[in-house]
Amino acid sequence: MIGCGAGAEAMRFRFVKPLLAHVNLLLVLYGGAALATAARLKWDPSTYIVFRELFPSEYRALTVGVTAAGFLMLLMPHLAIAGLHATLNTTRKILLYIYAGVMLVLLFGELSLGVWLALRVQLWLNSQAAQQLQEAMELREHLKPLLRYFSRWHPLPQHIDKLIKEAEQDAPCNLYLAAATLILLAVLQPLAIGLALCAARRRANAVAYSTAIAKSTYSAPEDNHCEKAPLRTAYRNGRIVIL
Repeated sequence: MIGCGAGAEAMRFRFVKPLLAHVNLLLVLYGGAALATAARLKWDPSTYIVFRELFPSEYRALTVGVTAAGFLMLLMPHLAIAGLHATLNTTRKILLYIYAGVMLVLLFGELSLGVWLALRVQLWLNSQAAQQLQEAMELREHLKPLLRYFSRWHPLPQHIDKLIKEAEQDAPCNLYLAAATLILLAVLQPLAIGLALCAARRRANAVAYSTAIAKSTYSAPEDNHCEKAPLRTAYRNGRIVIL
């Protein structure tokens, strides 16, 4: 029964290792995307200027958080690979447990930052500044005829009008894409933690099972030889001698 259980553990580990590698590959993509987003928040005026002016504290916290998360998601898969390919069980367990612990801290940090940003934005939406911005946004309908009029002499107002329309059309799609991306990330990180813990535990069982099988295979021929070998005798110099 013990051998069958260890054998099942060893067979299941064969699927845990490649699955963890694929999850880490997706997390590396998230890390690169996070660093690209952080770079845009820092140096792309079209991305950060509105957010920075409306939410200066939240802007700085988001920039630091996205940068740190991106670097961690790029570095953590290397730790998992080192743990999966470690030769010593103790080293393997330590590396995989560190990977799972850091990933858990990162997950809680992301959730905390997201909740804090949501609360801050909700407070701002109920403030007087949000009402003033809403009133200013309502004036854009009066600006469109003026932009079309000025476009007779220069194409810049027409380009501005097109950019406004494009931003309005793309806003829902961008929100849906961002929500789907965050949901997938919320699934991948707990999955990576569970697979790392499972690999740290099952790998030791698999090695123990393989060692036990190797020992039994090595000792079985000797036992069988001792049990099945016939007793041979011979008559020499007037005595019976056991060969």
